[in-house]
Amino acid sequence: MPVATGNSVTFPASPGIGRVAAIDGGRVRVDFFESAAEPVIGSVWVAANDVRRVPLGEQTRVFFRDRHGRWRAGRIVGGGPDTYFVRVPNLRLDVEIPEDRLRVRWERVPHDPLQVLLSGANETPRFRDAREPVRRLLLAERAATASATGIMSAGVRMHAHQISAALRIIRDPVQRYLLADEVGMGKTIQAGMVMRQVLIDAPGRRIGIIVPDALVAQWQAELRDKFYLDDFPTVDAESPVQVLGHGEPERWSGFDGVDLLVVDEAHLLARTPGPDASPYRELAAVAHAAPRVLMLSATPFSRGAVTHLALLHLLDPQLFRWKDQESFERLLETRHALALAVFGLDEEPDVDNPDLLQLQLDEIREQLPEDETLRSAIQRAMDVYGPPGTPPDTVDEEALRLAVAAVRTHVSETYRLHHRVIRNRRHMVDMQRLDDEGLLTPFEFTGRTRPKVVRLDTDEVQVGAKAMADWVAGCAAAILDDGLDATLYGPVAGLLFSRLGGSVDDLCAVLEHRVSGTTTPGLLSAEEAVHAAAPTLQIEAEVLADLRAVRGADGLDALAAAIAKRSKAPAKAIVFCGRGSLAGDLADRIPVGEGMVKHVHAHLGSQVEAEREQATAAWLADGGVLVVDETGDVGRNFQEADLAFHIRIPGNPNALEQRIGRLDRYGNQRAAQQFVVADDDRDGISTAWLTLLVNGFGIFDASTSAFQEVADKLAGDVWTALLTDGVEALLERSEPIKAALLREKRRINELDALEASFNGQSDGEEMARAIAAYEEDSAGIENAYRKLIEGDEGYRFVGNHKRDGSISFERDYQDKPLLSDRLLARLISVENARTGFFDRWSVTPARRLFRRGNPFIDGLELLLDLDDRGQAVAMWRLDSRWPGDPLAFFGFDFLIEADLEPILTILDGQAQVEPIARRRADAAFPPQHQRVWVPVSTREPVAETRQVGYLNQPFVKGRDVNLNLERIPALHTLVGGEQYLAPIAEECFAVARTHVDRVADVVATSRRAAARVSRETEMLLAQSRARARAAGLVADPAALEAEVAMSRAIQAGVSDPLIRLSGVSCMVASAQSWADYV
Repeated sequence: MPVATGNSVTFPASPGIGRVAAIDGGRVRVDFFESAAEPVIGSVWVAANDVRRVPLGEQTRVFFRDRHGRWRAGRIVGGGPDTYFVRVPNLRLDVEIPEDRLRVRWERVPHDPLQVLLSGANETPRFRDAREPVRRLLLAERAATASATGIMSAGVRMHAHQISAALRIIRDPVQRYLLADEVGMGKTIQAGMVMRQVLIDAPGRRIGIIVPDALVAQWQAELRDKFYLDDFPTVDAESPVQVLGHGEPERWSGFDGVDLLVVDEAHLLARTPGPDASPYRELAAVAHAAPRVLMLSATPFSRGAVTHLALLHLLDPQLFRWKDQESFERLLETRHALALAVFGLDEEPDVDNPDLLQLQLDEIREQLPEDETLRSAIQRAMDVYGPPGTPPDTVDEEALRLAVAAVRTHVSETYRLHHRVIRNRRHMVDMQRLDDEGLLTPFEFTGRTRPKVVRLDTDEVQVGAKAMADWVAGCAAAILDDGLDATLYGPVAGLLFSRLGGSVDDLCAVLEHRVSGTTTPGLLSAEEAVHAAAPTLQIEAEVLADLRAVRGADGLDALAAAIAKRSKAPAKAIVFCGRGSLAGDLADRIPVGEGMVKHVHAHLGSQVEAEREQATAAWLADGGVLVVDETGDVGRNFQEADLAFHIRIPGNPNALEQRIGRLDRYGNQRAAQQFVVADDDRDGISTAWLTLLVNGFGIFDASTSAFQEVADKLAGDVWTALLTDGVEALLERSEPIKAALLREKRRINELDALEASFNGQSDGEEMARAIAAYEEDSAGIENAYRKLIEGDEGYRFVGNHKRDGSISFERDYQDKPLLSDRLLARLISVENARTGFFDRWSVTPARRLFRRGNPFIDGLELLLDLDDRGQAVAMWRLDSRWPGDPLAFFGFDFLIEADLEPILTILDGQAQVEPIARRRADAAFPPQHQRVWVPVSTREPVAETRQVGYLNQPFVKGRDVNLNLERIPALHTLVGGEQYLAPIAEECFAVARTHVDRVADVVATSRRAAARVSRETEMLLAQSRARARAAGLVADPAALEAEVAMSRAIQAGVSDPLIRLSGVSCMVASAQSWADYV
């Protein structure tokens, strides 16, 4: 439809609704309205075919000139499209106005609130009082989080090391990282924070996630319940996230075009003989195509250089090339001497032995003779001891520890193999001290308990144990007599053992598969390969016959009774049954009744995912016993368990580690009491293997996840030794296994000396503390927001409380929000984002947190930026105690923030990196608000605190009066006439602006920020020079040069911050009524 002059229109990329001002053939000139002071802020010529007429919906705020030529504001209440009914403040009747006389303000931040006031377009201060507290909260939150909205709006607790890791990634223009924290430290949380930020920065992006098959459901639940990624649908209105398993490489090509690729347990896929082997080949293809990559691995430092190279090649294919494998291996070997020297540096140096510390520091210095920063750091550490002869008891132990930590930090940060590897160690996080204010949430690790043994003396259990012993004896004889390869049968022994316990059904099924090739449900392809490699033994048919004779006898009932006896309400018990049919059968046998088990739930592979979710949710809510098969061994966390029963113990310690890992993540819960069910033979295989797991592998004392490769080999040797040397060989291997694991731990610690993040949590600690301080008054946050969201002078939504304590904000169709449908759409576009909590500690799964980054809160912030209501106000305060004549004060609100332009210049001005620039700038110079009051009498800023507080008081009906169009002449009278108002106001503004330039908070903050960035830049320069001189120790000697350039740009941005007028208030304090001056 053709448009005409005076029509309200939009076009692609239009900055809001404009007005057709002229038509020239196939072109249309569209004008945009800023305010009464700037009725035409800009004009654009557009092709007529691109222009679309827009009907002005109800509640659209419009401006028009009255019969005196003055601009008035109102809102549409009906009519259109040629003529509209407009409701104007303080008029009894609605006014009928043609479309061509109406203007709609463009959708940009108000340019000059002072000019709005001077033009007489100011509105009631009640609009200001509803909006200003939320504006202040949003700015305070932005300052506390440095615009890290993906972190702040996630439904998780704030822990320093997790925040630090996420910050480092989201502040980096090149987001290709390996997250290598030790197990149980929340890598999934860190990845979720990053994923949320990536989507907040540009809604519509896509994320592809590759995880172990057993973890697919857990990742989906975690992202849904804590990170709410579906709040950011793609342009096709689909979920932005897809999770695929490690076992689906044929589907990974569907991730072509994703904006971020996340790979969990990446080391498993990097164990490859070469670049062309599947599934590594398919992974490399999608990883290299993705602009952002985030790999997660608790065990990145493989014993083989190939896996190490394979991981780093995914991050940086140009720097770490497969064809350079030999040089990469030489690089690792060269670094080993430096790693040993750093590893030997005591974290708690001896104040009585300065010579020992000097020796340790000299060993590092020998490896890096040209590093002057290191030389200075070493000297500072030794200076803490004082001159020779200084008594040891006068040495500052804390200062010495920090000085030595500074040496270690410099070396690890400067000479890390790849500077986009982040690795936090448990013992480093354990060392994190509580802050003096008690604001930081401690990251506590739940310990493990050694298991109690529950022995069952029943026919079925004993026959099962005897069958296992008979198979071992028969296999051992065949190895001796027939020369069979014991290494082929050792894995078979481990697999048979993993089906031993309770019912003999699953052990029968495996033996039936070996004897007659019967298909066995639940048998993994890897297990089938183990059986296929080891030919059937003659003894197996006899063992199978013995087992069949007792099938279904008394094993299940005895087991069920033992569990019920120890799992009385209100305890939450989890029963691990491993692979096979035991879990399903056992769940049906556990007795339920008064004074016994209250509820029994099943979590089985035969169920659909929704059924498993439902069972887990019921267990969490109601307690009782949750019986799980192999689906409970990996993936889902069961931290809430009070009791854990291991009915069957895996034959591989890594599988048991995975299972126990479901119980011992972080938290302040008491560690679950663990039980192992065994037969009655204290000298049998079950007891020997359990003893080895406890005393040799130490798996019930601490996590062994970092030692997976070694543990695999050791376990294989154990089962082979059982066949060649008997049960006694298992017990004899405790000390050698313990020693092997200690050697592996040392090897990893040596590598960590260079690769781990030392003292790298300062940013995270600072932000966690700032967030905690901001959130301390959650009730105050809620009250301010709800006044805006629900209040008459706000947006008139209705808040409905839900049963879980959350609140949902909905439209009130009777009392419509003071927003046009066009602007309202920005608030209601994501329905789930409007239901949640203001208190982080109350958040329940899948309910949102009302913080910046939540689409609903971001919509509010955008509307407050665009909404000129309340940004220019004038009021008369009637105060009988006011001394002297009436006096007018002008109050000016200023927003002070770092200048982004130098940073954007470094980043080539790319739109997609602007959020990164904002985060870097806000981190260096937290944005702040300053309000300056200037009386028209003295034209000097008000400094007296009590008077500032008086002027800042909100509008109170009965005391204060809005100086609307009819009452504003009273102000004109005070300043000597309407013609003097503008020059006086502008002079007051100039005074306020000059004052802000000098005010201590701004000047001090700017100087501190510039000095801090300057120090960081100098440190980066020193590190960059050191890396350049140590080309044989690092793979990317020039890696820090871009960071140096960025730091210099940030320094420029904080040295000369931007200062913008965001609001203006005029208040007259008087003992007389305004009416006396009209």
